[in-house]
Amino acid sequence: MLNPVTNVIIQCRFSSTRLPGKAMYPLRGIPLLAFLIRRLKTSLPHDAYRIVVATTENQEDNTVAAWAGYENVHVIRGSLNDVLSRYLLTVATYPADTNVRVTADNPLTCPEIIKASVSLFRKKGLDYVHTESFPYGAGVDVFSNHVLNFLGTITTDPLDREHINNYILKNPEKFHLESIHAKGKLFRPDLNMSVDTQDDFKRVSGIINSQKNQEPWTMTLNQAINNMDSLNKTGNRQHVENTPF
Repeated sequence: MLNPVTNVIIQCRFSSTRLPGKAMYPLRGIPLLAFLIRRLKTSLPHDAYRIVVATTENQEDNTVAAWAGYENVHVIRGSLNDVLSRYLLTVATYPADTNVRVTADNPLTCPEIIKASVSLFRKKGLDYVHTESFPYGAGVDVFSNHVLNFLGTITTDPLDREHINNYILKNPEKFHLESIHAKGKLFRPDLNMSVDTQDDFKRVSGIINSQKNQEPWTMTLNQAINNMDSLNKTGNRQHVENTPF
């Protein structure tokens, strides 16, 4: 019988190569990481989803761990570069048959995509689900506990262990996997909602600051797309808080 609780694992570290400290960059007055956590907590049923921030043991990630604690989610700390080992530590500490990978680069990760991915994963008894053709930064990956443990034993390649879906995508014939493809207005592979650079952060801040009259982390993916399209049309640059906490 499947464990009814799904782990939603947010991998996060302070030492980003291209934009160090971005997890603490402010979005509407709170760190990017906290914004993402609130987005997930607001939309995912607490009895069905367990949110875990998987960060590193490095001292600079004490702030990441502290904010995760402040937002009342679980924290796991492990290797800086061996991200897979952090996932293995997470599933050993918080057993679950279904594990969703979220990265802290993506404050606009879509909870509805998570629900759809988990539903497909469980219904068909899959090893792995990934999403395609949504705006970059909105989708997720879903792994079985079995597959995570298999990856932990089968590959020692540093690239595979840093990017935990890499081995699966190189060897799809070894796994029972499927993709969820975006349809209709959500089919927007041309849009980037991830944060890897200062320009990315300004763009995502603009999307979020355009959302009025509601808590910004509750915006739907459709609303985020509409906001981004409006900003692209007007060339409007919103005021951006660009000093990390």
